[in-house]
Amino acid sequence: MSVEATSRATHDPVVEKLLAAARDTIAEVPYCWVVTAAGDGGANARAVKAFPNEDGEDFWTRWFLTSRIGRKATEIRQTGRVTLAYQHRSGNAYVALAGRAELIDEPEAVESRLRLVYDPEGTLAGKLIAVRVAADHLELHVRGVTAEPWGHGRTFLDRAPDGGWRLAD
Repeated sequence: MSVEATSRATHDPVVEKLLAAARDTIAEVPYCWVVTAAGDGGANARAVKAFPNEDGEDFWTRWFLTSRIGRKATEIRQTGRVTLAYQHRSGNAYVALAGRAELIDEPEAVESRLRLVYDPEGTLAGKLIAVRVAADHLELHVRGVTAEPWGHGRTFLDRAPDGGWRLAD
């Protein structure tokens, strides 16, 4: 679903304002944290290069690359979910999105993203796999947009079956 279709499905000006702030934050953050569930019940977090969604793809579908045989890929295979956390360099905005994660083992999915990073020898392509995350939950705090005082409570949005977003209960 495109950003435009998602916007039409939402219809709530408060939610639209929150989504716009989240989109702006995500667009300005080159690296995000990916959090996966660990086998021991804990969580593992590591920084990854955040790649934009593909042309015509829903904005809330996000991508990153990972080693095809690493712990991160194994944990994604086991749970099928991740959380991506974006912290704006100003310190005044963060967005955490959670959703279904799929390992995409297609050369073009990896190579199209590797073109955006430094890999002059082309040595990474065979070692990496693409991860597509379809967000269904957002947590955000953006100074001047979400409730104040800063740091006291967060705003949560959930994805509705029609693709729109709504404030979570």
